[in-house]
Amino acid sequence: MQFEIKKAAALKEIKKFCELDNSQIKNLEDFVLLLLQENQNFNFIGNSTIEDIWNRHILDCAQLLRFIENKNAKFADLGSGAGFPGIILSILGLREIHLIEKAFRKCEFLRRAKLFSQKRIFIHQTKLEELAAIEFDCITSRALAPLDQLLTYSKKFLKKDGYCLFLKGKNLEKEIELAKKTFQFEYQLHSSLTSSESNIIKISKII
Repeated sequence: MQFEIKKAAALKEIKKFCELDNSQIKNLEDFVLLLLQENQNFNFIGNSTIEDIWNRHILDCAQLLRFIENKNAKFADLGSGAGFPGIILSILGLREIHLIEKAFRKCEFLRRAKLFSQKRIFIHQTKLEELAAIEFDCITSRALAPLDQLLTYSKKFLKKDGYCLFLKGKNLEKEIELAKKTFQFEYQLHSSLTSSESNIIKISKII
């Protein structure tokens, strides 16, 4: 019962910034079911967060939509893992997203999970350092690497007028200071809907 209450609360929050139809809700539910079925094999999410998966993971990823300027742009999700946030954003309406993940077995999972989206999903099983130089309008990432490393990856793939959206934790201020030693960039910080210790950073004009 508690699980269903938390799901309803998360969906209610998502509806504040995204029009959700019944098929999208069903696809999110099916994705969560697959993730929970496979989690013991992959350890995608910690056991302590399973009961709160709709808030800690689904809403946490979905909230990036608040800062996405155009759903019809070309997106990349670096280190996609279980499809956070890439699969979630695709289900919620991004026209085209490229999921970049080096682990073979995780890519096998992503190929199953992509069936829950009606939009275009491309899966690249490769290291970021070895991916061909494709250009994207927006790059997302969640829990992959420190900010300076993310900017190293993103600079290679980001269009000149593109931007990045990263879900980051409580060490973000230190990561920004470290990244400034290597890069120049403009950024905006936004509070997370799911954790007082987390933020979303939107970055553009990386030099």
